[in-house]
Amino acid sequence: MTAWRELMEERAMRTDSPMKPQRLAHELGRQLADDAIVACDSGTIATWWARHIPARRRQMHSLSGNLATMAAGLPYAIAAQVAYPARQVVAFVGDGGFSMLMAELATCVKYELPIKIVIVKNNTLGQIKWEQMVFLGNPEYGCELQPMDFALFARACSATGFTIESPEDCGRMLEEALATPGPVVVQGVVDPFEPPLPAKVTLEQAAKFAKSLLRGEPNRQKIALTVLGDRIRELV
Repeated sequence: MTAWRELMEERAMRTDSPMKPQRLAHELGRQLADDAIVACDSGTIATWWARHIPARRRQMHSLSGNLATMAAGLPYAIAAQVAYPARQVVAFVGDGGFSMLMAELATCVKYELPIKIVIVKNNTLGQIKWEQMVFLGNPEYGCELQPMDFALFARACSATGFTIESPEDCGRMLEEALATPGPVVVQGVVDPFEPPLPAKVTLEQAAKFAKSLLRGEPNRQKIALTVLGDRIRELV
């Protein structure tokens, strides 16, 4: 576990541009209150939550299950804030899941629920994309999302919106967002080609991944460079 935590720290503290999703999760995990309630969602977001947001003893963490139901993060957070009005409640969600039920932000505003919504924004259904490639050996298909400005949407709902694009600004802006009264949306713009690699990649997974690139994956050059770059850094 010591070696694993060191590896997670190394991946999270990279200064790449676009920002790595690990950085957003890592900085949030460091700043959560000791009794915070965190509601996560389905997708690659669950990987970043599990690896980079450590659950402390007095905290409560929820994750949607049952066939990986999407869009549960915000409703879970609303329920938690109503049940525990004095505790910090954070929804850590992906842009795909949030966009399914994002009108519930108006519910947060209406009932003055000070929920903080942290969105990993990569404009893609990441889990589906990587499953298509690594499990099926196919190029990604139908996974791109229409880009949205969630911070602007938050302001349209009379909430507060933040946009984080630089890893150097991530910690400071999250601290400001968590300290802002009322409902807040933070969109972290991250690298859409960062794969949620398993701790150990099997030969079958590697073969399917290579097959998907050869069969016409549209972003194969960027994905290959990202994956190879990560492995070279770890070997060095």
